[in-house]
Amino acid sequence: MSESWESILRKHRMKHLFQVKRHPKSLCRISGFVVDISDSLILLQRCDWDTFRLNGYSVIRIDDIESYRCFDKKRWWQFRAVQHFKLKPKAPAGVSVSSLPALLESAAKIFPLLTIHREKNNSEVCYIGKLTEVSRKTFTIEDLNCNAEWTGSRQFKFADVTLVDFGGGYENALAVTAPKQK
Repeated sequence: MSESWESILRKHRMKHLFQVKRHPKSLCRISGFVVDISDSLILLQRCDWDTFRLNGYSVIRIDDIESYRCFDKKRWWQFRAVQHFKLKPKAPAGVSVSSLPALLESAAKIFPLLTIHREKNNSEVCYIGKLTEVSRKTFTIEDLNCNAEWTGSRQFKFADVTLVDFGGGYENALAVTAPKQK
């Protein structure tokens, strides 16, 4: 990470809304407040553009960032909307961004479900579930489908993960409606 990029992130941490464009182009743009950073990962509290409300957290790899916009001036309608709606980001206590394994293990202790994206493999598919196992190069979740039905274990390579979400409305709705696991 360049020194200027790191200083920009630290300067605006918890203060201003960002929109991050990632590469390749198949990776979606992400909007939110930077609430934590490490040498390789950024934790954002997401801002849903449709409702202009905070909606969960996303972790992206710094190496995937192509460009960004910081809405830190009154000329941006997004800056004015943040002020109007009194959006106040909050870092999730106990979540580590020191590495992807540390992130998954710490987030899984606090949030019932994690959403795993492997956008370079298929940008249209994500996997939601409970973390069940972590090894040196892989991890496993108990997979939950879009009908809140448990479908079995699914293993991933850390190297394939481009985005992790947790604590959002969709994950929370699935968590409270899925059948209890035995």
